[in-house]
Amino acid sequence: MKTDKKKLTDKLLFWRADKDDILNENELDSFFKSLFVNAGSEKEIVLDLIKKRGIKNFLFYTDIRNIGYILKNGIQPTQQIALNEKEEYHVWGYHQKQDSINLDFDISSRAHFWKWASDVTIDTNKFCVIGIDPEKLAKTTTKDWIFDRSFAMINIIEPIHFDTIKWILIRDEQYYNYANKIIKELGLEIELYLSQDGLVKIGE
Repeated sequence: MKTDKKKLTDKLLFWRADKDDILNENELDSFFKSLFVNAGSEKEIVLDLIKKRGIKNFLFYTDIRNIGYILKNGIQPTQQIALNEKEEYHVWGYHQKQDSINLDFDISSRAHFWKWASDVTIDTNKFCVIGIDPEKLAKTTTKDWIFDRSFAMINIIEPIHFDTIKWILIRDEQYYNYANKIIKELGLEIELYLSQDGLVKIGE
């Protein structure tokens, strides 16, 4: 199957932590400070940032067992998650809070995540990365974003609609097939990737 190698490579990089993975902290700090000279809302600051730095996605990391709920309901603060008696949702402290959701920038977040995953002994085969479209997120959120400059992260204090999801990267084949089935059934325009031992499969 022919694929866009650059696009796949960009996504595969999220599965490993390199020492050069985060932008030089002084460079990043100086750049962020420059954005506040003529600052508007936090959302406007972040939208300006993604244009100037080539940021294409915001990233949400979650337990792979949550993928069915997220595809049907979007990403929600934990206090808004409503489950039926047969459903479960596995909350990770890294990204999902009671009243908000954290999203990382795709250029500078991986080392933060890998350190957190190592500290809490997360099985890396049991998580997935969800890529969020910044422009769609800006259009579908009504409240201002909170910009955490120190971690290159934004905080969203409302649900994130599933239509803002651009792609999902999964390591577990069973859940990859499960997610692929839901995407087809709901007619969602989401790219799905399975990463195993450096090989990538794309959902059909």
